[in-house]
Amino acid sequence: MAAAPVESVCKTKATSKTGAIEWQIDAWSALPDEHVVDGGLSDQVGRTKSETMQAAGDKWSIEVNRGGYSNDENTEEVVERNKKHVAIFLIYEGDSEALRTKYSITLVNQLPDREDDTGNSSVTFGQFDSDTFGKQFGWSAFIKRSDLEDESNGWKVNDRVIIRIAITTFGDLESTVAAAAPAFTPPNTVTADLKSLLASGRASDIALYCGPREFNAHRSILRARSPYFEGLFSSSMR
Repeated sequence: MAAAPVESVCKTKATSKTGAIEWQIDAWSALPDEHVVDGGLSDQVGRTKSETMQAAGDKWSIEVNRGGYSNDENTEEVVERNKKHVAIFLIYEGDSEALRTKYSITLVNQLPDREDDTGNSSVTFGQFDSDTFGKQFGWSAFIKRSDLEDESNGWKVNDRVIIRIAITTFGDLESTVAAAAPAFTPPNTVTADLKSLLASGRASDIALYCGPREFNAHRSILRARSPYFEGLFSSSMR
């Protein structure tokens, strides 16, 4: 059964802006290292937050919990794991009610020929519903603290840690509908086209001789139309 013809096409796109922010912490060891257990409080000891920065057309900051982060719904096992990790979050400081965002958080490795440590995610910052306001996303266990603070690994060098976050924000979706381009239907002139090809000798790859006369031809057509030539061209005869 032939597929139904497409009569109209809807195309959807979104504008986007891309940027990055970076926080260079030159006194990592001076940061508080209390473990944060968040039950809705934002001013607990253990949180360290950068100044507000601009990127991708909006305002952002970075939060680090050197002593780790858990929420009040985590199990004891998860809390104990998180205490051994450093938490890193991207905080939205703007006023959009629904900012769709893709971001990647990177711990910059400061030693040559070493790889950075990166986490990627896609989220929506802003008002989700009447009761939920999302301003902070990231990883409560981004990297083991012992790994980060081992200077031979390169993420902390001379007590300096560099956090870089690449951010892409997406605008409203825009859709347009247009009539589909008509499907190409070749003209029903195959017999005349083959006759013209033969008469002109275009792209011929063989010559047939009958007495003094020479006829330019095409192997593929001879093979398709004649069992004799099919057998001849399939053999080792030249």
